[in-house]
Amino acid sequence: METIREIVSFSHGGYGAMWYPFSARLRENHTAISAESYYEIQDLLRLLKLMFATNNHHPDLVNKENREQANKYLLGPIKKSLCSVRFRTEKNEYVLTRCFVEQYSTEATLQKVDSSVVFRGHDVIQMLSKFHKPIIIDSTSMQATKSLIFKPINDYSRTCMMALANGWAKMIGISDSGIHLNQDGRWSTSGELDYFSKRRSMARTASASPLRLITNLVQAVMKKRSYNLCTPIFSQFNMEGLNQFEAITVMDLVNCVSREEGIQFIVGINTSSDTNSMIDAIETPRLSIYGV
Repeated sequence: METIREIVSFSHGGYGAMWYPFSARLRENHTAISAESYYEIQDLLRLLKLMFATNNHHPDLVNKENREQANKYLLGPIKKSLCSVRFRTEKNEYVLTRCFVEQYSTEATLQKVDSSVVFRGHDVIQMLSKFHKPIIIDSTSMQATKSLIFKPINDYSRTCMMALANGWAKMIGISDSGIHLNQDGRWSTSGELDYFSKRRSMARTASASPLRLITNLVQAVMKKRSYNLCTPIFSQFNMEGLNQFEAITVMDLVNCVSREEGIQFIVGINTSSDTNSMIDAIETPRLSIYGV
């Protein structure tokens, strides 16, 4: 099996809350992608996760009979979304292109760069099943407390992971995080407050906490240290409620760790243009240019 080691770039013609065309060329280690709305980031990561899925290819959705049924019951024509991802493995570079109707793929091609090799349809799905694919932490998996990237292989690795997590939490100003990892790979904290700000309580949903981002980063680092390999990681971080200093502090940590450890860690965020310029984020088009 080939291992996807780097996502070079991606583009799409609009999907869900990120309904406008968007493309990005990613950096080798850390890239921050910033949108105005957190819902846009959620749908972007959902689309990228669908790109590498192998159980969602249904070209029959666009046959004549199904189109007529869709027009009848959905009160409008089927809306297609085209997405392309360019990635590298240890052997080759590929361009994956898929067309979606909602969450279902109706067309697929996989081209090996600098060659005449092109796979189509179900052959693409078979090829995708032979790759070690990127790990994409979308809105549903962000709610999980279990380790989705790397589960501790012994008590030593578990202790190291807790030490890294609590150490990095202190570096971003959370001195009493009390992050714990059990033998089953589930994370927890001792507190019930937002450690960046004591002025508000929170339900400690994983998507809202900077600690969840840190635990994902810890897992990626330990996977790389343990196996000398970690596929690209896509995560998301809801910055609502953080001030500019707090946001920059978190993203600086992610940037430094990703570069020093040699991992590709991509974070989708929602923050202002001023903050984006400070952290060198790739910014999606502001909706005001569309008159929204």
